[in-house]
Amino acid sequence: MKTNEVTGRFKSGEVGIAIELGRPGTGARFRDVEKVTQAVAKLGVELEPQNPLTFLITDSTTGRIDEDVLDEKVLSAIVEFSIPLPQLARALTELQKVAHEIETVFSLNLIAKVEPDGSVPAVSVVRDLGIPLSVNGKNNVGLGRPLFQEV
Repeated sequence: MKTNEVTGRFKSGEVGIAIELGRPGTGARFRDVEKVTQAVAKLGVELEPQNPLTFLITDSTTGRIDEDVLDEKVLSAIVEFSIPLPQLARALTELQKVAHEIETVFSLNLIAKVEPDGSVPAVSVVRDLGIPLSVNGKNNVGLGRPLFQEV
């Protein structure tokens, strides 16, 4: 997400979502991670193929994680995917539901491109759902060597 000008992973009209479970300092069991991957699997998303967690998913349509690791605990695990902006409200609603079912902390990160007019449409979706936005957002100003050009 921090190198989008090079990778082009997140396109205009999409929102990237990263759900980091277990941090800070709490850790997470893969049973809780699986609850999140199962919730987002209902949305029909494709998890980020370069994320190590994705290799533990045994069935992408259900979000099931390899049962051999479900009781393992990790410092943190990040579930990453992108969705079209019109599906953001549904995704956030599913994540609000699963938040009550897990036994660890998680942070929700939204990755969105700034529109040419300076707006970020995902912000209004989040606010309409009553979800508070952190003032500590990160901005990538695109100073990396641009290798990706959106057409």
